[in-house]
Order: sequence, then C-alpha cells, then structure tokens
Amino acid sequence: MRTMHPTLLVGPADWDALRLPLTEFQARLDALWSAAAPASGAIVYGDAADHAALAYLTHFTPKLERAIALLSRDGAAKLLVGGGINMLPAAQPLTWIGNLLPLRSAAKAVAEWSATLAGGSGVMLIAGDAMPYAMHREIVAALGPDVAIGDGTPIVRAQMRRKGARELAAIQEASLALGEAVAALRQAKDRGVTAAVLAAEHAAWRHGAQDVRSLFSLDGGRTLIPFDVPVGAAVDPLQVYLAVRHSGYWAEGFAMLSAQPHAPLIAAKAALQAALAQGAPGVTP
Repeated sequence: MRTMHPTLLVGPADWDALRLPLTEFQARLDALWSAAAPASGAIVYGDAADHAALAYLTHFTPKLERAIALLSRDGAAKLLVGGGINMLPAAQPLTWIGNLLPLRSAAKAVAEWSATLAGGSGVMLIAGDAMPYAMHREIVAALGPDVAIGDGTPIVRAQMRRKGARELAAIQEASLALGEAVAALRQAKDRGVTAAVLAAEHAAWRHGAQDVRSLFSLDGGRTLIPFDVPVGAAVDPLQVYLAVRHSGYWAEGFAMLSAQPHAPLIAAKAALQAALAQGAPGVTP
C-alpha cells in the first residue's frame, strides 16, 4: 500500500556491512548483468518517495534530494547525490559506492561515464519512469543518439521478488518492530487516536526503524486516513494500518482493536488461520 511519505526521512540508513556485506550487492549486480547480457552499464534513479531499485543495488536511500547511480559491467560505480558537494560526506556512509559526485552535473557525468563503457552495446535505465521529465531528457541527450537505451526496471523488480537469507533476516527484524508497535498501540488505545498511533510509531523508532507509516480509521474500518489534525477522542473499534521499514525492508499490517466482539474481525482471524494452516515451504498458493 502506498501512503503519504515523510518530507524528510530521519531514521537510520547507514550501510551495515555485517548485515548486508558487499558480496550481497555484487551478487545482485551479477544477476542483473546476466539477465541483461547486451548492456554494458546501468543508470539507476531514486528519490525520497521512489528508491526501491536504487537501495536494492547500492543501499543508498535518498533522504531529501534525488540520486542517480552509474553502474558499469566491469565493476566501476559512481553515485550522483543531490544537495551539492557539501552533502557528499553525509551521503558516503549510506552506500558501498566510494565514488560520489554532486548530482548538479548529472548530464556531464553521464556523458563522461558512457564514453568509458566497454563494448558500446547500450545501457539500461532503471526506475526511469519516476525520473522528472527534464532530467530524463537531459540524460538521454547526454548519452547521445548512438547509445541504445533499454528499460532495466522489470529485470530488477523480478530480482527483488525473490528474497535471500539476509533479506529475510531484515524483514524479520522489521516484523519484530511492527509487533512492538502494535503492542504499544494496544496499550495506548484508550488515550485517544493520536496518542495511540504516536505511541505505536515511537515504539518502532525505539526498535531502530528506518521509516514508519500509519493510517487510521474513524468510521469502523470503512476508510483509512492519514493525520491531518490531532484526534484526541478514543475510537472503538480502532483500526490502524502500520508499516515499518528496517534495513531497507518493510513489514506492514492492520490492527483492529475493540472492547466488544467484532464480527468482521472474528471472520478475518478465522480466514487467516485457515490460510496459515495450509502454508508450508514449497507449497504453491
């Protein structure tokens, strides 16, 4: 589910080489080049709202400004970071890429990078649909008419669907943070909607969450809304959507809290338990 994203991401996003070592990203890039055999390079775009592919391949999460990674089949990599040269020291801990440059010279950097690619067999543009039109036009012009540009987004999305052991561990950590958030929500539900949801978010932050998103319902679960103004009154039933990101991976869920038996909740629990009873490794849905 897409929700409103924060104006500025403030959670921890530094690259932890013990949790996700460089070999993890090298394997992802090897799979990318194997699936896109003709391409000699890839341009990967990301911003604060849409950076899944960029984070997957570089671990970099843009907190405010945009960013572009220039990846070469021979292993060379550059990261163009928005915000000017003063932002480069702050951006360095967020990625395994050592060569960082200001994004303001993107067209020039792309042209110089393209000239160094071996083979001249074209480049992939990844997450290009999220790129602003003017930036997209400048990059295409910088590559020139002789460079074939392919869409590598579907390739990366297919890779991201299959989670490895380290990714599953990160998701499990996010799930633990989500569990703590729901427990805090349950304890604070009688203090009012705003107090309860904020208690849940703070519990996730204390667990080391990178990002927390929430929606809540004031009409028994029929609609979900974000915070606009404080809601001091308690609501029963209280339905809240919570999503927690840890190390770049999300866990999300719905919590329905009520002091009285709630027929839709009882039915949903029964359906979930029936589905879980049928689930097992290797079983086709």
